[in-house]
Amino acid sequence: MLFNLGKEATLMLLEGTKNAIPFNIVFASLIVLIFLYNRVPISLTIGWYLGILLISMVRWFFCRQNINNHLFKVNKKNLLIKFLLLTLSMGVAWGICYLISLTYVSVLYEFIIILVFGGLSAGSIAFLSVYLPAYYAYVFPMFIPVIIYNYLVFNMGRTIFATMFILFILMLLLSAIMNKKLLDKTFQLSQDKETLIYELQITSITDPLTGLYNRRHFEVLLPQELRRAKRNQYPLNLISIDIDNFKLINDNFGHPSGDKVLVSLGSLLTHICKRANDTIFRLGGDEFAAILVNQPLGEAVHICHKINNLFKRNLLNDFNSKELAILNQVTLSMGIVNIHFNSSYNMETVINVADKALYQAKKNGKNQIVIEQIH
Repeated sequence: MLFNLGKEATLMLLEGTKNAIPFNIVFASLIVLIFLYNRVPISLTIGWYLGILLISMVRWFFCRQNINNHLFKVNKKNLLIKFLLLTLSMGVAWGICYLISLTYVSVLYEFIIILVFGGLSAGSIAFLSVYLPAYYAYVFPMFIPVIIYNYLVFNMGRTIFATMFILFILMLLLSAIMNKKLLDKTFQLSQDKETLIYELQITSITDPLTGLYNRRHFEVLLPQELRRAKRNQYPLNLISIDIDNFKLINDNFGHPSGDKVLVSLGSLLTHICKRANDTIFRLGGDEFAAILVNQPLGEAVHICHKINNLFKRNLLNDFNSKELAILNQVTLSMGIVNIHFNSSYNMETVINVADKALYQAKKNGKNQIVIEQIH
């Protein structure tokens, strides 16, 4: 696709062009000296040089604005169209330079100008080849006048030169295409690496069985939520959940059935605690936790009762009703810690209070909800 270019490639295109523009101006200044030495009319010389400077400044500010404001990440098609037009303008300006030189410049200086063109086209492979249409827009307007003129002279030496120049251009294009393929592979490897790093990061904070966050992420996220609650002055509820007599499931129905219960509870918690700021964790074994942000204690208690009722219903639906005696013993114990934003606490204190509430629920005969508050 003409406008299909990745973010990294687009950034490289803009940065490379921006960094190369001063060299274009230096070469243009050298050619101005050649023009003046060969007595090219001052109006032509100044007009061409001002054109080069104007195009160079527009290109430089265009690249700078898109890089600094990260505009290359959005509306990429519009950006590439403008970039192509500016690059084409620069190529045309160099082509006009050659046409000006034909009438006034000696053969020696004509070849020096062509040598400058060769250096510009070879050097631009490093960054323009990442987007081949831009490279073509730069090179062809520069070299087409050279080839056409040298063929039209009908001189054997000029004809040979034009033919060799075509071969030179073909070598440039081949180099640009090869460099493009190499850059594409490099960008793809970089993208694959970033994807792998992201997947590893997700894996490191995710419980593989339930897909919930794990204890590691719980210990990172809880202090953040506590600080946010204190800063924004709203209450925070931490709910600790443990499956009572979970061992009965594994012993009587097998570990796959136990895993099924854990996954089912994880899905249930995700379904009920579905606000954007609610976060669910599996801390390990049959222990889960939920952080409910900016929610009244009464609402948190209501959610716990809802979890308890739906867990029991799902358990009966997932297993044979003949095993009712066993299933009736599998319940949920929960501890709720309601934290006021004005209270003095740290993560360890909150976790200890939550563990104490859960332990008390177990001690009270299981299938209980115990509430603790930190003021």
